[in-house]
Amino acid sequence: MKYVTLLNKRFAVIFCMCISLFSCESLVETPYSFESPSNTFQSIGNFESLVNGATRILQNINYYEPTSGSKAVESSPTIDTYSFTPADFENLWSESYKAINGLNSVIENIDLAENGTQGVVDDILGKAYFLRAFTYFYLVRFYGDVPLSLSGSSSLENLGADAPRVSSTEVYAQIISDFQRAELLLEPTNLPGAPTSGAAKAYLAKVYLTMAGAPLNLTENYANAASVAKEIIDSNVYSLGEYVDNYNSSGQNGNSSIIFQFIYSTDAGTAYSNPLFASTAIRNGITNPGSRAFRRYMDEFPDGPRKEVTFYLNNDPVVQKFLNDIDGNGNFTNQVYRNVNNIGQPDERKYFLKDSREAGFIKKYTYGTEGPEGEQSDQNIVLFRYAEVLLIYAEAQNRLNGANADAYDALNAVRVRGRGAGTEIPTYSLTQPEFDDAVIQERYWEFGYEMKRWFDVVRKEIPLTFDVYTAGTYEEFLAAFPDRYLLPVPQREIELNPNLLPQNRGY
Repeated sequence: MKYVTLLNKRFAVIFCMCISLFSCESLVETPYSFESPSNTFQSIGNFESLVNGATRILQNINYYEPTSGSKAVESSPTIDTYSFTPADFENLWSESYKAINGLNSVIENIDLAENGTQGVVDDILGKAYFLRAFTYFYLVRFYGDVPLSLSGSSSLENLGADAPRVSSTEVYAQIISDFQRAELLLEPTNLPGAPTSGAAKAYLAKVYLTMAGAPLNLTENYANAASVAKEIIDSNVYSLGEYVDNYNSSGQNGNSSIIFQFIYSTDAGTAYSNPLFASTAIRNGITNPGSRAFRRYMDEFPDGPRKEVTFYLNNDPVVQKFLNDIDGNGNFTNQVYRNVNNIGQPDERKYFLKDSREAGFIKKYTYGTEGPEGEQSDQNIVLFRYAEVLLIYAEAQNRLNGANADAYDALNAVRVRGRGAGTEIPTYSLTQPEFDDAVIQERYWEFGYEMKRWFDVVRKEIPLTFDVYTAGTYEEFLAAFPDRYLLPVPQREIELNPNLLPQNRGY
């Protein structure tokens, strides 16, 4: 009787996840039929579906929304001034724990599977460990101390309602353990978008680098970050490749510069379409963008191939077609925008500006094919590129013992590809603080709009500022709440679980 009760509870987890999967079309497979409680955890396909369901939940979270500030994007006053409230970003918390719940059920129960080879079981379990670590890594960086749930629940509602927050160091210890297990279980290659052993190792390096900075300041982890990143570099598995292939849907799969990405499709409905496309794409004509680039960020951005893939420049075919459209009388239909961009004038802008606000257009998430519903895109979201491994090594090695020749080579590889030949920094020409600044600045350009700057701001304690651009003049302001380096715990979650108090500082 006790076994049947436990099995029924486990079946409820599968049932709830199935309901979640059936609510939207599948990206890669047809949902399986419901099975009876007596054999739910005997089918390897059910465990695979749980992992796929968790992946779909995670890839539908818009991580871009709370990470877009610090002059890297113009989006909204809430983001640009870091003036969050406990009512903001509630789904980020709840959806993350929903995914964790399904992954916990896989990790707890996969030993009950009877019809899978050891290789299949290892792959599913490796993915579960990887995705659980991936999710907790976001949670701990966004919120600090969080509940650490390692067991599946029979309900997707009110997950962990009584669980207390645990220290960030305890959460990081679990993250490291999960990524290490994933590295051992996963193969070096996998289906597009699926975790690999190399992806687990790359995230380990990133976790160590994060722990070495604020707020933990466990500087002994610089050695771990440098060591793991150097292993990846020396493996010669990855390369920098061409910039456009990192963002063009036709060049993303099988790309040796991409370590981990989420896969999207125009056939899956908007619920599982690229969530950043709607935020940044120029849709329904070039005058209808989502988020736009801050003018100062564009002005200061170094010229070169990297700038061409980051922004819509005036020489882009899409922009040229818009600016040069002629009406029946032979007049430019978009004369206002030609004037804004000084087209044909000596000071013609290099990049396209929308209007008198003089804000530019983000291009990185507009390379994919638009779907029939208008907000779909088959462009994948790249979450980890080889360029970041190089910069992790350069930063960690410099902070450990000063930049050696390999650290300069790593930094220059990213720098020259982005800016062009002749822009490398001479070896041993910078002091340790100068080299550190150079790496962080290179990250600022290299990963613009890739959801990384916020975390650099936190771990490097970079002042939170935003720009106001008026009549050709920049004014820089300190963010309204400079102590808000963490997001607020959602009020809805606190009402369900008072153990989540105290609220993070500043709210």
